[in-house]
Amino acid sequence: MHYYRKAAAVFILIFTLVLPFFLEVEEKVAVVEIETLIAESEYLSSTAAKNKNPEALEAEILKIIKKGAVKYAAENNYSSVVTKHLIYKGGTDISQELAKKIDAKN
Repeated sequence: MHYYRKAAAVFILIFTLVLPFFLEVEEKVAVVEIETLIAESEYLSSTAAKNKNPEALEAEILKIIKKGAVKYAAENNYSSVVTKHLIYKGGTDISQELAKKIDAKN
């Protein structure tokens, strides 16, 4: 009888150590190309045309993109969203979908 308690304890210990490997969720990374996003989005294009100050324009566009990207990533199960500048491997380009979402919201 004492043997079964030890066996059950070992089984529970092994089970709790191995279980996280099977429950791990695949992380997806979304990639946004800012130039494509501005070209595809009517709202961002008109914002860019109105604003003549490059620094203010960049800050405003990045704020809009960040807000939209956070919402899009949450709705589509992306773990992170990055800009396309220095991406050498991986990621799903969501520029066109994000442009549609930004236009629909504004």
